[in-house]
Amino acid sequence: MTNEQDEFGMASVKPDFGPAGSAGPGGGFLPPLDVAVDLPDFRYAKLKGVVAELVVPHLLALHETVQEPAATEAPPRTEDIAQLAQLVLGPDNDDAANYMLKLKDGGVSLDDLHAELLEPAARRLGELWNEDAIDFVDVTLGVGRLQRLVHLFGRLDRVPDYDEKRRVLLAAAPGEQHSLGTTIVQKFLRAAGWHVWTCSAPSVDETADITSQEWFAVVGFSVGSDVHLDQLATAIARVRQRSRNPRVGVMVGGSAISRDPGIVKRVGADGTAANGPAAVILAKKLLAESLT
Repeated sequence: MTNEQDEFGMASVKPDFGPAGSAGPGGGFLPPLDVAVDLPDFRYAKLKGVVAELVVPHLLALHETVQEPAATEAPPRTEDIAQLAQLVLGPDNDDAANYMLKLKDGGVSLDDLHAELLEPAARRLGELWNEDAIDFVDVTLGVGRLQRLVHLFGRLDRVPDYDEKRRVLLAAAPGEQHSLGTTIVQKFLRAAGWHVWTCSAPSVDETADITSQEWFAVVGFSVGSDVHLDQLATAIARVRQRSRNPRVGVMVGGSAISRDPGIVKRVGADGTAANGPAAVILAKKLLAESLT
């Protein structure tokens, strides 16, 4: 990668606002990106090799001593993650959907499918991208297919005007100076069909002001340090109080969360994601919970 990685999996580059987008309360939505994700034979062969050589060995190495749980409704295993990663990069997305149906029919809940299967698969794709093992379109293809699986199992096909509801507000935590601008998270969200609004959120009321004026499915905060966590908790509480979407989802990410995942619950957020692709899957899950 040529861009230096920053908070919430983002890269430190200048803002890349489109004609309808700008930062701050006076800004607007950056529309979804038009990213072609067709999978010709040469790309399938390349991705299949990446999965076989990098994804599967990496996942198995992390879980060499995994023991079978006693519960009858066991969560997805490491082998399931590796299998799904290979299927979403394959030529037929129905294979991945059928695999998920098999797991769901075995008693695995949507929450477990997300936390133990979909998000880890997306996270690994992001890691491979950071390692330059695969390119942006490769990851976009895989993440897009994972997102469709959340759509399928979240019954989002029953939601009127669904595409227009894929709206997310990305903000720096109150008291922090960095701008989300053009970030890896933003790029993947836009590539996955999301409308993205960004702001710097220097005060605890700024994000709440925006969410009181515009409908958002998800609000995401980037947290670089643990110095202003009280302000972040207050900002999240005010977003929930004032949001036009009473069931708005809140996700947090950044180096502070990586050091202490317990921050997620302490500030009142709904979840965290390790990188951009994983954030797309989490946002889709929060959207499903918001609308169904």
